[in-house]
Amino acid sequence: MRITRIESQKKNPHRKNIFVDGEFFAGVSDETILRFGLRTGDEIGHDKLKALQATEETLSAKRVALRFLAHRPRTVKEIRDKLREKEFGDNEIARVVEEMQNSGLLNDREFARAYIRDVMTLRPTGKLLLKQKLVLLGVERSVIDDAIQDEFKEVDQESAAMDAAKKFMKRTRGARSKQEKLKARNRLANFLGRRGFTWDVINPVLKKMFDSPENDA
Repeated sequence: MRITRIESQKKNPHRKNIFVDGEFFAGVSDETILRFGLRTGDEIGHDKLKALQATEETLSAKRVALRFLAHRPRTVKEIRDKLREKEFGDNEIARVVEEMQNSGLLNDREFARAYIRDVMTLRPTGKLLLKQKLVLLGVERSVIDDAIQDEFKEVDQESAAMDAAKKFMKRTRGARSKQEKLKARNRLANFLGRRGFTWDVINPVLKKMFDSPENDA
């Protein structure tokens, strides 16, 4: 078999149409042309044609992954899911993920740490909720535990919960009667629980908010 023609595509000059023995074979990127050193008149065998197709498929998958990554950092699972959604094969996905990990574009450990810092900056959140969210994003539990341990070394969970509690109470009407205070206390406990704070963190906050003399109505 012989490459009989290589021509630029009309809508995308950075891609080329390759003709083999006078028949259209495939559209490929300039990168693939250069990587294989393809020229009109070259002899080309079945194995090289298969390798060319595999390379082009991998490059196409990588372009999709990079566009997806441009919006915000991603986990390995998010990239895999996106490429499966676009119907790329497992081999192409594995090659793209490995290449992006080797280049530092994908790093679940760094992602987890950055995610925790961003969330804690935007709104105080407990460890439990952070773990749940990172698990859903596909980060391994051991990686999550390490990230939380590192990022929470200088974070006082009780202070973070207190900040969240004060903001929550500002949005609620002041409680006067014992019954109203009990309802407010329960609402706050549920709110802090949804934020991922554990009871050993929530309980001291509730005592300070409702049991200290300065908070008596």
